[in-house]
Amino acid sequence: MRGGGAPAAQRGAVLMLVAALLAASLAWFAVSVLTRSTRSAAEKEVRTGQALAKARHALLAYVAHYAARSDHQVPGRLPCPEPLAPPAGQEGVAASLTCNSNTQAYVGRLPWRTLGIEQLRDGHGEPLWYVLGPGFRAAPINPDSTGRLTLDGVGNAAVALIVAPGAAIDSLLDPEAPPPGCARRNQSALRYPVPFTAFDPGNFLECGNVTGSYLSTGDSKWINDRALVVSAAGLMAAIAGPVLDRVQRVLAPAIAAWDATEFASTGKSWGVTHGAPFLPFASRFGEPSANAYCGEAGEREGLPPVAPRASTACDTAWSGGALPLSRLVGLGCSPLGTELRCQFRASGGTTAPAARINAGARRVAGSFRGTITAADIGVSHAGAAALTLTLSANTADANALIEVSWPASLAADEIVSVSLPNLPDARILSDPRLAWFYNNQWQRHLYYAVGAAATAGASARCDASGDPGCLAVYGLPAASGNFWDKRLVLALMGRALSGQSRGCGSDANGNSIPDCDDPAQYLEEENASINDRIFRADLRLPNPSAAALPLPQFNDRVAACPLHYMRQGGATIQICG
Repeated sequence: MRGGGAPAAQRGAVLMLVAALLAASLAWFAVSVLTRSTRSAAEKEVRTGQALAKARHALLAYVAHYAARSDHQVPGRLPCPEPLAPPAGQEGVAASLTCNSNTQAYVGRLPWRTLGIEQLRDGHGEPLWYVLGPGFRAAPINPDSTGRLTLDGVGNAAVALIVAPGAAIDSLLDPEAPPPGCARRNQSALRYPVPFTAFDPGNFLECGNVTGSYLSTGDSKWINDRALVVSAAGLMAAIAGPVLDRVQRVLAPAIAAWDATEFASTGKSWGVTHGAPFLPFASRFGEPSANAYCGEAGEREGLPPVAPRASTACDTAWSGGALPLSRLVGLGCSPLGTELRCQFRASGGTTAPAARINAGARRVAGSFRGTITAADIGVSHAGAAALTLTLSANTADANALIEVSWPASLAADEIVSVSLPNLPDARILSDPRLAWFYNNQWQRHLYYAVGAAATAGASARCDASGDPGCLAVYGLPAASGNFWDKRLVLALMGRALSGQSRGCGSDANGNSIPDCDDPAQYLEEENASINDRIFRADLRLPNPSAAALPLPQFNDRVAACPLHYMRQGGATIQICG
């Protein structure tokens, strides 16, 4: 009997060893599966994050590209999502007919074809979705624009959102009550219906991402979305360079040559016709949203003087009086909306009736106004007029001296009149090339400075560095020409930086100037020093010297006239004079 026990014991030991190996194998398999599952989940998150980042980069690149185009009227306008029922062959193309309101949000899949990229998918293989918030489809879009989408309970947090929908969720039979804003749904069965009619956002997005109170991350059985923000600050940073390029290449030359353009369009101008060329005085700097944008005598730095004739604060209508010289009795001069009309009654006699009219128009040298000639003056009863127009550097007003005469045959008691038309808006205020600038209210974000040598009645010179008639711009590329010979400087004021305050109820600098009226709260470095005639375009470029290290925060962007740039091949071109 003892001889037969050894094999049985050996068999038991073998079984125990096999069991141990099996247990170890199962444990290894379980750990391996768990590790692979964990790694797979992490890899999916990485792929999702990469796709979201690529999508945001593509959106900002799209906006920057169009902002740089001279024919694009709304720099900063975002594309619409793909329609929920895209036409055949139009997958990935932004909606055009169903996305026209500037006051509502639009939800759909990312318009990848419109953006010029491949279709981006999250870590679960689902195409990305896109939420376009209100306010970024139509003018005005500028640095005052704010995101209007609520994200994670924070209002005005985003201009747009890119959303990764994740795997389909089936919560239809879940016994628990859905959290506020969520709903039971079987996304698996409804995401891609057959036959296809339209996508339902609720079959891809969950909870607040369907109802409009958006969530950046969902990690529950009710929501698994991932959302990435497109912020207003990020959008403005993307278009700041392209907008500056349009300011330098289109707006600055248009301002510098406004008198020549006026003459080319109408056959008359202040410079050519009356020998009084000028760049308008600046509008005194003050809260941009409430500024009159009408220049004042002696103001050479401030906001651009782009107010039209119809504005109450910049009314340039004529007012004045008449002096009868021969055979006339004055009946007075009255403004009639579009003109100043003076009337006279003829008396008996044989000499030619004559009169002199003196009229003034306020702030003409502080605004963009066209001019008139004697041919524009209406004189009744075959009368004739001679006109002399001048500008006052001290008051910025225009003065008109009109000598009027009538034939000696004018009968007694006849009522004669002289009509002096008000000065029209200059062509620059309706230049279609600048419509984007006016319509998007970029004048609220543009600092305007003009050299003393370029304003009305100028006696200052701008012939050498340091001359009082010049402006200087530091930090321009050396190829752009002299840094000190500028007649015009335009500085784009960026969004408020850390430490800057633009409220009217505060005085951060303690200078008794409300922050909303203080240029130092809108500009940085040399640009914030008023009336020293020195500006800076770049902190790093040594022209004539770079800023001291460490470089301070700075987001101004500066254009100037005259300016040169070098073409490929080495040729130097002057942009504006």
